[in-house]
Parts: sequence; C-alpha cells; structure tokens
Amino acid sequence: MVFNDRRVTEHFYPKLWICVSNDFDEKRLIKAIVESIEGKSLSDMDLAPLQKKLQELLNGKRYLLVLDDVWNEDQQKWANLRAVLKVGASGAFVLTTTHLEKVGSIMGTLQPYELSNLSPEDCWFLFIQRAFGHQEEINPNLVAIGKEIVKKSGGVPLAAKTLGGILRFKREEREWEHVRDSPIWNLPQDESSILPALRLSYHHLPLDLRQCFVYCAVFPKDTKMAKENLIAFWMAHGFLLSKGNLELEDVGNEVWNELYLRSFFQEIEVKSGKTFFKMHDLIHDLATSLFSANTSSSNIREIYANYDGYMMSIGFAEVVSSYSPSLLQKFVSLRVLNLRNSDLNQLPSSIGDLVHLRYLDLSDNIRIRSLPKRLCKLQNLQTLDLRNCYSLSCLPKQTSKLGSLRNLLLDGCSLTSTPPRIGLLTCLKSLSCFVIGKRKGYQLGELKNLNLYGSISITKLERVKKGRDAKEANISVKANLHSLSLSWDFDGTRRYESEVLEALKPHSNLKYLEIIGFRGIHLPVWMNQSVLKNVVSITIRGSENCSCLPPFGELPSLESLELHTGSAEVEYVEENAHPGRFPSLRKLVICDFW
Repeated sequence: MVFNDRRVTEHFYPKLWICVSNDFDEKRLIKAIVESIEGKSLSDMDLAPLQKKLQELLNGKRYLLVLDDVWNEDQQKWANLRAVLKVGASGAFVLTTTHLEKVGSIMGTLQPYELSNLSPEDCWFLFIQRAFGHQEEINPNLVAIGKEIVKKSGGVPLAAKTLGGILRFKREEREWEHVRDSPIWNLPQDESSILPALRLSYHHLPLDLRQCFVYCAVFPKDTKMAKENLIAFWMAHGFLLSKGNLELEDVGNEVWNELYLRSFFQEIEVKSGKTFFKMHDLIHDLATSLFSANTSSSNIREIYANYDGYMMSIGFAEVVSSYSPSLLQKFVSLRVLNLRNSDLNQLPSSIGDLVHLRYLDLSDNIRIRSLPKRLCKLQNLQTLDLRNCYSLSCLPKQTSKLGSLRNLLLDGCSLTSTPPRIGLLTCLKSLSCFVIGKRKGYQLGELKNLNLYGSISITKLERVKKGRDAKEANISVKANLHSLSLSWDFDGTRRYESEVLEALKPHSNLKYLEIIGFRGIHLPVWMNQSVLKNVVSITIRGSENCSCLPPFGELPSLESLELHTGSAEVEYVEENAHPGRFPSLRKLVICDFW
C-alpha cells in the first residue's frame, strides 16, 4: 500500500519491487531490475554488460527499489550489488524487507523498522473473518474458545488467518477444543511462533489434500503459479481422486479452493480468465520440510530442464541445467517432463519410450518444426504444451491416438491445420486452438462431442462453406468454455460467413469474445443480452462491411469493448430500449473508423 501510494509514485521514478528470497545472485537481481524498468524480458547476457545497462537506466534518477524478503547474510554479495546501484540522484532509496535481524545490520544504513505484533483485537478480527465468514450470530462458547486459540497466534497475521481456516467449517465445541489443546503447541518453536499453527493446519487437512499441498514445494519461493497448470500437475501424479460424475479438473478446482480457504495460497490475481497465486514463504517452508521428509530422490518422477534459470533437486523432482537425448533413457518412469525454453530443434523419437509420461511441456522452443511420430505412443499423456513453438507447422497425423490427452495447448504455433480426427480424443478438455482444414476429419464437426473447458481460438473459418457445417461444432452447448475467438483470413470473398457466424452461437456462460476478419454485413442476432449476459470483454477486428453494430450497451457485465474495424461502412448502433447503457463498462477502444 505504501509502495503504491500516490505520494510515493509522484516522488520516485522509476519505482521497482523485486522479490529476492533465498537466491541473492547479483546477475539474476540486476537482470530482474532491468526487466522491471524496461517492461520486457531480456535475453541472456554476461554480468558486465548487465551492470552497465542498469547504471545507464538509473543514472541521475531518484529511484525507489524494494528488495523484498532478503535472506542473504554474505556482506560481499550486498556490497557488489550496492556498488552498481550507487549512480542514482540524491534521494534515491533502497528498501529491504527481511525476517532476519542480521540481514538488516548488513544492508541497512538506517535504523531498521521492526514490525510489531498485531493487537489481540486485530488478531481476533482476522480469525473470525476466516472462521465464520459473514455469519452474524456466533455461539458464545465458540467465541470463548476461539479467543484462547487466537492467543496462540502470537500476534502474527498469517497464524491468525491459518487458525481461522482450520475451523471454518467446524461448529462443534469439541472440535475447537481439540485445536486449542493440541500437543503441537508444545513442540520446539525454531525461532517462529507461527510454525505450530502451520503444522496444525496441515494436520487438519483431509488426506487427499495433503499431498496436493506438499507438491507445491517443487516450485521456487515467490513463484507466481497458474491454478490450471497446478491442477494438471496434480493429475499427472495421480493425486486427484474421482468424485461421482465430476471431471478431474473440477475435483482439482475443489481441492485448490479448499487450500485457499485455509490460507495456504494468497495474492490471487485473475488475468484473461486464468487464476494466478503465490504461497507465503513460511507456508512454502512448511511444504518443503514435509516434502523432504516424505520423498526420496531415488524415485525421480519429474524433470525440469533449465526451468527459468532455477536449479532445483527436491524429492522426486529434479532440474537439470541442459537437455540431452540420453537424459530420457535414464528416467523411464517419468510422469512430468518440462523442456520449456530449452532451445531444442527436434525431439528424439525415444520420447515414445516414456510410457508413464503424463505431462510434457515443450513450450517456447521456437526452432521445433515437427514432432516425432512415436510421440503418439504415449497412451498415458494428459497434457501436451506446445505454446509459442512458432516454427511448429504440423502435429503427427496419429495425434488422435493419444487416448488420455486432456490438454492440448497450441497458442503461438504456425499450424496449417489441427491434426485429423481430433474428435476421437474424448477426454480432451483444453484445446486452445483449432485450425480448420479442407478435408474430412479436419473440420469443425470434430468439436461436436468434446466437453471443452477454458478458451479456444477457431481459425481459418473461411474454409467453412455452410452454416450447418459450423453448427456441427456444438459451440452453444459447451458451458465450460469461458473464452471464444473466431477468425477469418483476409483472402477473397466469402459467401456464407454471416450464416457461419450465426451458427457459432456460444453458451451464455461465455466471458470473453473475439471476432477477427468477419466480412459480413450484419453481426449475428445472438449478440444480445440473453446470450452474452456474462460476457466481460468483446473485441472485434476487421469487420469492414458491417453497417450496424449490435446493442452492446445492453450487456450487463461488459467491462471492455474494443472495436478495430478498418471500416467506412458503420453507420449506427442499434438503439437500446433501457435507460442505463453500459452499466459495467470500464474500457472502451474505438479504432480505425473513418
């Protein structure tokens, strides 16, 4: 809140916040600071040019740099970084947060500010928020027991919230007394009064949630995780148990929500329909200690090759500095193989020998042009991530034999068409891109029986000749799709596109809609309040021939409307019969009208 205060923003420039954690590496930190200033990723550089670049960016500037969560006790490491930072103007400031008083004495030039514990009243307020939610009437006996429990939090906010999370769905006095009287409070404290509360919270987790929580230790501290990716990892390791008719993705969502309500996850952020979050450092420490105690490095089931520069070997997960084909021969029992951004130009056919593999990440390998046919032997593969493989123009024709595949992520590829008979993949839930082909087996009807989740981009719609062919995709019944992008290429005339777009009516659960290259005269009649009542974002690009736009002002949830038409034809927007237009709109872009 201080960092984002208007007075701070007006006083300092640039303003930077860097999470340091355990890895106080000068090169990594300088690279992170430069990327934060420039707002873009850097390619790998040597230390000296990085130092020079940072000094050029900060020279004479009254900057504010927050180094958050520092554990480094090596005075020389700080001296090296400080020497690079001493080019700012008078009044430039570095603010450090740390758990260790020794770090403060090494880095500080001013007296450290020590945070005091929360007052009992504030701790109680946090506790009851988690334990009771918005419930107004509370059993007075539970209040009395609860106040005794809150005393054990030691005035630490995370402890108060965690204890409240344990008791959120417990209303029997004996359950509360069990927490109050637990022998865990008598264990050695290891310098932190919060550890018993965290251990207690873990022990109160249902058994099937414990391994899902502990697994999160494989991510480095301060990692911003994507909920959907984490659920896919849980599935890959068989942590999620079937529940009635629920899909495993829905079970995973329930597990994630339960862990969130118990304060194991924090800093929730939703962007473009995806949920990102972090773990508090002390929660991560708890997961790491439990992970180390319960796993053995002799049973490697997960490998990361050069995972964003981190080197990590923990339990059954291992990170290697580089990938080689012989690596696959050593670990035939792999469940997860992450080769993201590994500068591969091809994947060896021996990938087909990893018969237990369930999660394969090849994203950001921009030189890969094709994949080996033997990939299609991976009958247990659930997730194939090919995002941003820009040179990848085709997938094996036998991709439809990957009978367990649930997630096929193709954003940023250069596919000429999606593999044939994709409709045979009846387990498929995420298909980020569908490129329509010209022949049978490559067309929209392949989507008919797929229960798709999340988002999908359907391209090459100019290849669909009639509305009834588009209707075979059954888009209107796909209630779990939250984002839909429909695009036509700019080549020649298209007689049936109005009919095609009309047939691609989405389900009313849709939240994000994008239409690109539509050349019809009228947008479809389904663009109204009843169908798009939950849509929060609409983007239309290149609809050059539309003379009339739908009554977007009627849409109750619409927050963002972008119109990039390149059109001289638009004459009016349909009238709205209701007095309140655009009740939720926060962003409006109108571009290329003339």
